Amino acid sequence: MKIAFVSKGNAVRSIMAEAVAKKLLADVGLKAEVYSAGTQPEREVNPLTIKVLEEKGYPTEGLYPKPIGKIPYRKVDILVVLCNEAREKCEFVPSHKRRENWSIDEPPQRIEAFMRTLSTIEEHLRDLLKLQP
Repeated sequence: MKIAFVSKGNAVRSIMAEAVAKKLLADVGLKAEVYSAGTQPEREVNPLTIKVLEEKGYPTEGLYPKPIGKIPYRKVDILVVLCNEAREKCEFVPSHKRRENWSIDEPPQRIEAFMRTLSTIEEHLRDLLKLQP
């Protein structure tokens, strides 16, 4: 299975989704290739993203913003678009078996807001992957 998460900047939401999906899938023994990208990627992952992921025990090594052309988006089984800004840019993406559109707002630069965003992504992913908390 191949899953791709796309947002505008690939510095917060889609990076969180990539990290969470990798760990959730590994924890239940499912093999999958997990990617994230941005339609307008930032230069670096937001430091608060790294902080909340690490606080919740998610691995952060190797996470960095990528443009959508750097991932095999034409071959993914599940494409998850995390924001309205990216949704319009991803209308052209073909070949995925399933597409999810999650409207998750970019959090304000406060740790509590980033934690809420991470919790929302965790809930969506458990539902998508049919996993129990």
